[in-house]
Amino acid sequence: MSAPDLAHFHCPPGTRLALEITGLPDKFTTACVGHARGRFLVAAVPVLAETVREGFYQMLYPDNAVIVRYLNEGTVVGFTAQVIKCIQIPFPLIFLTFPKKLESHDLRRHARVACCLPGQAVIAGTDIPGMVLDLSHSGCLFSATVPETPPVVSIDDAVELRCGLFGTNGTAKLGGIVKRVALSGRRLELGLKFRQMPPPTQEAISSYLDQALSILG
Repeated sequence: MSAPDLAHFHCPPGTRLALEITGLPDKFTTACVGHARGRFLVAAVPVLAETVREGFYQMLYPDNAVIVRYLNEGTVVGFTAQVIKCIQIPFPLIFLTFPKKLESHDLRRHARVACCLPGQAVIAGTDIPGMVLDLSHSGCLFSATVPETPPVVSIDDAVELRCGLFGTNGTAKLGGIVKRVALSGRRLELGLKFRQMPPPTQEAISSYLDQALSILG
């Protein structure tokens, strides 16, 4: 487990949360409703079986400790909070203290290395020049400036990526599957998972990552 910077706390409304409430043996799944940075986080009261409902509410007294975990881009983020208050009207909500410290555990199998490699992606039949901003044995982050009408791309779409690192000539191609899409203005970012790659490409990526990791420690 590592401790990410609290300034990077990112838990938007709708994020799936796992709650461990002191005094209760079970974990409860719910959703984040929102937060006020530095003040509080609001979670929806989870759907409860009749047999556990009374005990659940009994443990939501002020200052009782709650461990909160959620998934953010392949990383499990966790923190300890205290109950502020539980309300029923107008909706059943739990108010928790804002985290003072975060812990994280990366679920991805391979370490990612930050980089800045020119590349080109074929997205929905359109060639988009851009940059590979991080790289691992299993995937990468591709970033590009797109036209005012960007190409339509969705999770699990197939994307073809070209990068000089993938082979001895600029036409070497590598297939990927879209696992994350972020569009802000004309800036498009795609989190890609590589499909089966030819041995020369695999060797080139491994060599680059080994060298980068030996320098970065």
